[in-house]
Amino acid sequence: MGTELQRAGIREGECYELWNLTHPDRVRAIHQAYVDAGAEVLLTNTFQVVRTSLGRHDPTPWGPSPYDETRKLIALQWSAYALCRSACGPERFVLADIGSYLAGSRAGEFSDLSRLRRAVAWIGRTDALLLETCSTPRVRLAVRAAHKVYPGLPVLLSLTYLRDRSGRVQTISGHSPEWFAERAEQWGVAALGVNCGRDIGMDDIIEIVRRYRAVTALPLFARPNAGTPKRKGKHWVYPHTPATMAKRLPELLEAGVCMVGGCCGTTPEHIAAFRPIIDRWNARSSGG
Repeated sequence: MGTELQRAGIREGECYELWNLTHPDRVRAIHQAYVDAGAEVLLTNTFQVVRTSLGRHDPTPWGPSPYDETRKLIALQWSAYALCRSACGPERFVLADIGSYLAGSRAGEFSDLSRLRRAVAWIGRTDALLLETCSTPRVRLAVRAAHKVYPGLPVLLSLTYLRDRSGRVQTISGHSPEWFAERAEQWGVAALGVNCGRDIGMDDIIEIVRRYRAVTALPLFARPNAGTPKRKGKHWVYPHTPATMAKRLPELLEAGVCMVGGCCGTTPEHIAAFRPIIDRWNARSSGG
């Protein structure tokens, strides 16, 4: 969503989530492009909603009430849900997307659980909640908080990794894929995934999924980046083409994922390239 909003014209420093209210046509067009490409699951445009200070981004006052920001947050989250649902209809799935808002330190991840609970309370009638780009054990507190607000709502957890100086795959907190996979089910996680990651490519994503599968029976999913971007002028350029990424999907499916998509830099064209491979895999798995 972030890179697609950039392609749609959002300016540096603008609030991405506020576009649900100020440019709903452009946000919905992004959702529709992914549906047209074959996506079955959409994420709401709410990745940074917990840490978003709308007053800092929106110069237009909504009046003197101390609840101004609360009203804005409720409005943009329900708008985010409505834009997703209007694009995908009742037959596809909408996940409320909430990022970890890591603030440059281990203590920064999900540091304000009360605000997280408020955000979860206003997500609308989504099919599930996705906590993504998480990288420390504090995520267990976020899962617990979400369940207290919405008992029974499936919570999907997506972690992000890097390689340390010795080449080991680990989270920012220094934990391995196995460490999280062994604990995710007892935390109440419905499905475990991996997304994004500094200099983490498809080889790494496949390795992480295999390591998850070795220690957990939870459903697994993966949303790799389209490679590590490089800055060219005012834009970030992602090196992996739709064909390049699609070529690796069979390995990812063999590793054990039951849902696959893309994170930063993966365009509707990437999803369109994924679709026939997924269809062939499903047909083979069902004996068709």
